[in-house]
Amino acid sequence: MLLMLSLVPAATAAARPGDASPPLRPGYVLAASDRGDDNAAPTPGETPDQSQLTIDAPLSFDDPIFVKAKAGTSTIKLPPGSSVTDLSIVENSGESTITCGSSCSLTRVRIQSREGIRCISGNINLTWVYIAATGLGNDHADGLQCYSPGSTGIITVKNSTFKMAGATTAGYWSADDWRGAHVLENVLFEGGAYGLRIPADGGSSVSLKNVYFVRGSFRYGAFSFDVVKGRRINIVQWENVRWVTRQGDRLIVGNQIPRP
Repeated sequence: MLLMLSLVPAATAAARPGDASPPLRPGYVLAASDRGDDNAAPTPGETPDQSQLTIDAPLSFDDPIFVKAKAGTSTIKLPPGSSVTDLSIVENSGESTITCGSSCSLTRVRIQSREGIRCISGNINLTWVYIAATGLGNDHADGLQCYSPGSTGIITVKNSTFKMAGATTAGYWSADDWRGAHVLENVLFEGGAYGLRIPADGGSSVSLKNVYFVRGSFRYGAFSFDVVKGRRINIVQWENVRWVTRQGDRLIVGNQIPRP
């Protein structure tokens, strides 16, 4: 679904104390205006292209892009080289709803569960994917988690949304020495302790283009690129990364987020 939006100053948001997750590590501490904690006006003279005023991603679980999706109610583990198209899964096991053991592709897939996708290794591609993950109790829910210590891969996410609620870690989380490249284009993050969290262990890189964070929806911050043993993540691309603000069912595009 292609949504046209207007550029307005972003709304005020306050941090929520009391969660045990650690804050941003030294080297990536954002100013209040960059975290979304103020009501800063757009940069004077800034006139973005109209292409910057669209979010080309599914905006709800019922987005029309999923009209042909077949319903499922159980977790699945995909063998290497798998491709899944037009699938809808609603389940509540607390395990990863979809596990990509190695290279796989997901297209027009939507998930509503307590834990979204686990990526083990290889080239993993997500296109037009909507993940709504709600953590319960002692969960540490993720929309997508790269987890297999020491494993490598390239994760490419396009035209997709991560919407988190409850007991969460992040919409997108690379954990425990998982090493590789994270490429995101036309991606929307909403909710969770963080939207996007990638530590620098293993020499990982990140590329962001047309990536949007819903202002005021994160417990600690829109993103965290943790510094590990003095190593910082390699930011290959940082293009049109912005705040958006919800006004009812509408999303209003706000200020650009500076490259850290």
